[in-house]
Amino acid sequence: MRYTNLKAFQKHLVSAAPSNFSRVYLVAVAADFEREKVIHSILSSVQSPDAPATRLSGAEFVLRDFCDALQSPSLFGGESVWVLDELDQLNKKTLEAVGELIKQPLPGYLILGSRTKALSAAVEKMGVVLDLVDEKSWDRETRLTEGLVERAKNAGKRLESDVIPLLFERVEKESALLENELDKLICYVGDRSSIGPSDVLAVGASSRTQTLWQVAEEMVWEGSPLPSLDETTFHGLIPILRSQLQMGLKIASLIEGQVPSDAWSAHLPKIWPKTLEKRTSQAARLGSSYFRKGIQALFEIELLSRGASTQYAALLSLFRSQMSVHVKTTAPSQSPR
Repeated sequence: MRYTNLKAFQKHLVSAAPSNFSRVYLVAVAADFEREKVIHSILSSVQSPDAPATRLSGAEFVLRDFCDALQSPSLFGGESVWVLDELDQLNKKTLEAVGELIKQPLPGYLILGSRTKALSAAVEKMGVVLDLVDEKSWDRETRLTEGLVERAKNAGKRLESDVIPLLFERVEKESALLENELDKLICYVGDRSSIGPSDVLAVGASSRTQTLWQVAEEMVWEGSPLPSLDETTFHGLIPILRSQLQMGLKIASLIEGQVPSDAWSAHLPKIWPKTLEKRTSQAARLGSSYFRKGIQALFEIELLSRGASTQYAALLSLFRSQMSVHVKTTAPSQSPR
């Protein structure tokens, strides 16, 4: 079964509970933050509270480890749950091997994630696919709008008609950044039941984006001291930190995979040559595990911040400490030509 609409897929999860879930799910979503949110929603539905999922990544994939994981029962009892994200990082031969493995009966649930349609045809025959890779721009805008309206409603707020178009104008149409901006507006209006355009203009992030971008670069690449934080700074910094970590992971994975530098342009966003040269040296020293752990730690502190924790400096300290133990002491360097 294939879904090309997030709302329909969410209805599937609700209707499948508690015992009719598919054994295999594929989340084909290009944006890492959005894909991780969907994976988290599936985990919340199928996972036993006492049994953590086994997570594997295509960027550091070992076929034997994957086979061993599928054959290992949960130590906590109940159904095992495995997550294999970044299928798009696998080469064709390995991807075909994974496709053959998942055709076998699974003693648990397997959740696959990809920025592309990798394995979607195979999974569709035996499981459920959420495919937003080819989502039209107007459909994406509608989905983001509905998500923001629902988020505001859950907080007891109503968005005036001009608010979302104004948010789209002032920040990129990126889910994490838009959610952060809306959360900031919800806090700003206090007891008021509605949020208007004047609120967006009063506390919008556009005037602070460059400063926060510099802070994020220094934190990720240079290990600079933590900035002075308030709620606005913290939630504005999160998506920019994520962008820097994702860039670092791509560069480090290319280096470790010994991908020729003349093929890097297909994997990386447009970066100034001098900046890329500098980031390549740093990524080689830090290693892919540093950036991968950073992305995971960032997601964890963001979830904590949306709960009861408002100790933003402590959350960033936790983020920094979890990353620091994964810094490589030595690594080969490769500079793009």
